[in-house]
Amino acid sequence: MIRLYLENGVAYVWNADDWHLLRTKHRVCGSLIGSVPSLPRQNDFQGLPMALMSEETALLLELGICELCVAKNINENPSEEEKLNIKIQDQRILDEQAEAFRKKKIEQISQKIDIIVAGKQKKLLLKGITNVHLDKQTLLQEEINKFPSLAPSQTLVHLPTEHPREIDITTVPVDILQPSVVDKEGKIRYSIFKDLWTKGYYITTGSKFGSDYLLYPGDPVRFHATYMVRCVYDTMTFFRPTNLVAFGRLSVAVNKIAVLAFCNRYGNIEYQSLQWHDSING
Repeated sequence: MIRLYLENGVAYVWNADDWHLLRTKHRVCGSLIGSVPSLPRQNDFQGLPMALMSEETALLLELGICELCVAKNINENPSEEEKLNIKIQDQRILDEQAEAFRKKKIEQISQKIDIIVAGKQKKLLLKGITNVHLDKQTLLQEEINKFPSLAPSQTLVHLPTEHPREIDITTVPVDILQPSVVDKEGKIRYSIFKDLWTKGYYITTGSKFGSDYLLYPGDPVRFHATYMVRCVYDTMTFFRPTNLVAFGRLSVAVNKIAVLAFCNRYGNIEYQSLQWHDSING
């Protein structure tokens, strides 16, 4: 079962394999909000963790795909023993890379030792010295002694994909999510989200387009959204004509279909699309 880690009412996915499984098998997209280690100074491409909408989290919990957890000690300062272990591990990594660097340099110099000997003999001849014997092993050791020490800033850095500390995990219920999915509006929003998900759509947040959800026929990496859905929490709600026009015109501007989703008196989810028609008066 996939673990979702809760922080400030939002569930996060930290494991890359879990992220891939949720997206490819369960059509849960979430939002990547982390920095990409190899490209830290940009915000066009984001990395882990993936933040989930409350509706996505509730659906995964209901289907038994995930469990919602709180890591109690994740923000605690490391103990002195943990600090010492980190230093030991860092020194071990430095020593291993320094040894690998040394072996590589010895191999390279050993292949060129004849060239080095010839070069030194030529210099001695230019100085008029002819009766000096140059020992290859001695010269090789001299070159090895010239190797600089490998500084920590020159080593590769290990980036763990899991938290290196022992974490105290506690399972928590769904009603701790924010925004809530158990209050009146939250229940309606979750019912609409679940109904759309069961219809086979990929769903992302629609906040950039003035709606609650964007619906995709396939993975958002490969497809554009077809619908922008706004949830209606009360079927007796009065709409100002300007609000409907604004929502409709926005959908046309971004080449999507505007949809109002609501729960009828029988508890079933219904949808009403907004479409533009030519005036009958010309």
